[in-house]
Amino acid sequence: MIWAKNNRLNNSEVVEFWNWFTKNCQDFGSDFDNTSLLEELDVRIKRLGNFSWEIGPGKTQENSLVISPNGDLELLPFTKKIIASAKNCERWEYYYAKPPKEWEFKFEYSISSGVKLEVDASKWKYVLLRYEDELFQIIIKSLHLTYISHEDKLAIAEIVLDGILGEEMRMQTIAEINLVEDFEILYRNKASNITDLLNHLLTF
Repeated sequence: MIWAKNNRLNNSEVVEFWNWFTKNCQDFGSDFDNTSLLEELDVRIKRLGNFSWEIGPGKTQENSLVISPNGDLELLPFTKKIIASAKNCERWEYYYAKPPKEWEFKFEYSISSGVKLEVDASKWKYVLLRYEDELFQIIIKSLHLTYISHEDKLAIAEIVLDGILGEEMRMQTIAEINLVEDFEILYRNKASNITDLLNHLLTF
């Protein structure tokens, strides 16, 4: 395992991981339904450190593997180093953080109780507050999330923000996420649609 405070990565384990992945990258199944191989992938990535991962369709290749710092900015240099060590695998592309999505702001999320929730964030509203260190607090008015836990709300909000900005930009710009049922009067006329967030940040 690696930890940010150690400022080190086990290079031999990284090499071993990529040797294993390139031997097996064509065997995950057309719909990534090879359960035993997915379980082994999970074990091998967790052996590298406290990372999360995703596989799915790629942007420029048929498939993609994301090894994510799991929302921890201190782990970003480690995922960058892991991906920099990647070996080529036909029809695969790699990412060191969750990339922005090309989507309609709709997805399915399993809340902590196990119930699957259909999320449509396309009409969410937000307000940005800028701190002195140039980071932002984002206040989000989310629809239809009233009766779930704060932890699930925050996880859903992070999925939405990562989908818009990409995980790296989200970690580097958004210091605090605050979800509300309605905006304070002070902010109601300043709210924008969540679909405008990327352009807003780029021109702030």
